[in-house]
Amino acid sequence: MPKETDHRLPNTVRPEKYTIELRPDLTRFTFQGEESVAIRVLRPVKTIELNASQLEVTQAALRLPGGRTVPAAKVEHLQDAQRLRLTFEASIPKGIATLHLVFHGVLNDELAGFYRSKYTMTDGREGYMAATQFESTDARRAFPCWDEPAAKATFQVSLVAPNGMAAVSNTPIVEEKDLGDGTRLVRFAETPRMATYLLAFVIGPLETLDGKTRTGTKVGVRALPDRIAHGRWGLEESIRVLDFLNEYYGVPYPLAKLDHIALQDFAAGAMENWGAITYRERILLFDPATSSAQTRQNIVDVIAHETAHMWFGDLVTMAWWDDLWLNESFATWMGTKTVNALHPEWKMWTQFFGFDTINGLTLDGLRSSHPIEVDVKDPAEIREI
Repeated sequence: MPKETDHRLPNTVRPEKYTIELRPDLTRFTFQGEESVAIRVLRPVKTIELNASQLEVTQAALRLPGGRTVPAAKVEHLQDAQRLRLTFEASIPKGIATLHLVFHGVLNDELAGFYRSKYTMTDGREGYMAATQFESTDARRAFPCWDEPAAKATFQVSLVAPNGMAAVSNTPIVEEKDLGDGTRLVRFAETPRMATYLLAFVIGPLETLDGKTRTGTKVGVRALPDRIAHGRWGLEESIRVLDFLNEYYGVPYPLAKLDHIALQDFAAGAMENWGAITYRERILLFDPATSSAQTRQNIVDVIAHETAHMWFGDLVTMAWWDDLWLNESFATWMGTKTVNALHPEWKMWTQFFGFDTINGLTLDGLRSSHPIEVDVKDPAEIREI
């Protein structure tokens, strides 16, 4: 287990449920946010610390079990530590309370946190979506939170989206309300208990191809309107992958839907957000007129890897980042096993040895090699593993 460091939050308060509403402005590239977090106070404290980065908190108050609301006497933004420290006049008793925060931030252009994702249509028209990339420690750039993998909670997300743009998150939409100003409030179903880094939401001009697994889980590919037809291969294969993993694990996929979302402006290859996997567009979409057979295989390989994460990493999550190798190694192994079962003609285990095994041995032979389990203290170190 990792040692206590200044970068770990105090073990005095744990989140139980986040109720979050976010209103992004795709013209000014800012967003407004409000959240209520049901918390469990583990021992009496006068201060509450949680993660926040590049956010400005303008209101902070605590509602106690009897219904009394206590405003924070002092709100401190600890920028270097990426924390928000709330100090109250009197000690907060042990038990359940609700923390209410109002805040605002920037839709950054850094492809991390809550960011603006630029796209270009085939006719040259350009625009922006609002998208997220939270792994490993960037959920704190979208909303104040306990941004550590062991601090699992449920999430009830609502987004204010422009009319004509789709809004997607980890769970299905349960309510939409027209706000009369060209926007609508989109509320999503509450998630299971999950880590902050697996939460995701996207607002953009996306269209959908839909299908269902044998057990009735809705599967969708979401992409720009002029590219959605290229999502057919990904949709068909993602359904087969989810069916295979459901049967192999013997543990049913626990969410009602699984979306695969194509983004042009995306830093990673793909990200295993629970129920809403995001991809760099070229890794998910297949154009029969221009794409190669290798591209077809690569798409299935990445889909299988990310879908394997729905169990390894999402349902079962490491307590801290020094065990990140468990997430990635099992997902890589299961991804290869899945593709090999669905497409034995590709001889995936032969390819695995020729590429992954040899590459791993080569890296292990370098002076810069390190153990698979690395003591992670600073958030910046996580990206170096």
